[in-house]
Amino acid sequence: MIFTIKSGNLAALCYFWGMENPSFQIATLHRGRYMLLLLLGVCIVTAIVSRFPWTEIAKILTVLVSLPFLLYLSIRWSRNNSSWTINADNVHVVFRNGKEEMITFKDIKYFRNLPRSGGNLLMIFLQKSRTPKRFWRNKLFQQEDQLNSLIHALKQKGVEYYYM
Repeated sequence: MIFTIKSGNLAALCYFWGMENPSFQIATLHRGRYMLLLLLGVCIVTAIVSRFPWTEIAKILTVLVSLPFLLYLSIRWSRNNSSWTINADNVHVVFRNGKEEMITFKDIKYFRNLPRSGGNLLMIFLQKSRTPKRFWRNKLFQQEDQLNSLIHALKQKGVEYYYM
């Protein structure tokens, strides 16, 4: 079987079969909440560990060992999965928390995908704005999403795409 649901290629294939409004599920994060929870967790663990009468190396190792757990909790509590629907003339992004973004294709200058450790920074640059729309994609502790299919569908609509 060439196309599988797990790889996300089925959505791109359905797009070519004439689906009118293909929808793609992307694992996005609320980046501000994630950073706040992670830094707050490190500060709390450090404050608690500093009260124990251990050697400094034991305290440092305890904080370092707690980092994967803090990372997991921060990501889990910051998930904000999104559904991207491509219509005839716009992209409609709906987040799990109810926030929505509607971007028309004529307003999009280009789409940039910046890989980062643990995810991607998806940026949509607009014609009339100096500040791009930013979306943080998460790849940690997550099943594979449909980003590749979304990018393919956007390219088919004539959106200029850059992978950096």
